[in-house]
This record gives sequence, structure tokens and C-alpha cells, in this order.
Amino acid sequence: MAVMSTAILTEPSVQTPFLSLADRLNAALKAQSTERTLGLLDRCDTCPQHAQAEFRFNLRQEDGSTHESEIMLCGHHTRAHVAAIMDKNPSSFWIEPSLLWKIRGVIVPEREMNLSGDGLTDA
Repeated sequence: MAVMSTAILTEPSVQTPFLSLADRLNAALKAQSTERTLGLLDRCDTCPQHAQAEFRFNLRQEDGSTHESEIMLCGHHTRAHVAAIMDKNPSSFWIEPSLLWKIRGVIVPEREMNLSGDGLTDA
């Protein structure tokens, strides 16, 4: 049985799996591009709603080759499954930052609500 010391706890490679979901999502949101990668025609894989997140995985075939597979999810299904998906270490992903506001500790950028004129026209 291995003895745990404070040296083991402070190594970043050992500590990384123990980061909270909010910390992992905050790091991911900082690293992802700010431009939206999903269009209005992209749909959730489990329901007919618009896709708000895309996760890509490299899957290994029986013959040893790999291919990329993707999962697109709406906001509801992303919030429901984001912890399990992030535990599977996707090769790449894009998440709409505004849909993560319900997860405690995730830093979501504020929406700009600047209206000009009366709000109905650009006057």
C-alpha cells in the first residue's frame, strides 16, 4: 500500500483528476474559441432542440485504427451529462458558455444588453 504524503498531493499531474467540475469547465471555457461553431441546423443527438455543445472523441477500432466521433447536445442535455462527458476526456469540444450558468462556480460571461433608441428600431 502506497503511503500518501503532502509531496504527492502537490504534484500537478496527480492533482488534476481531483479538480472540481467547475474548475475544469472554467479552464475549458478560457481555452475554447469565442466564435460559435454550431449553426441553427445542428440538432441535439437525443432531442429535436438546437445543439449548444459539441464533444469529439477519438475511438479505437478493433483493428487498431482510430476514428473521430462527435456528440451534439442541447443545453438541457449538456447540463445533465457534462460531468460524465468531461470525465471521458473528449479530444475537443465547444460549449455555449451561457448555458453553464446553473453550475455552481462556473464563470459565465455577462450578456451585453445594450439597446439603442427605443429598442424596436436602431434609431
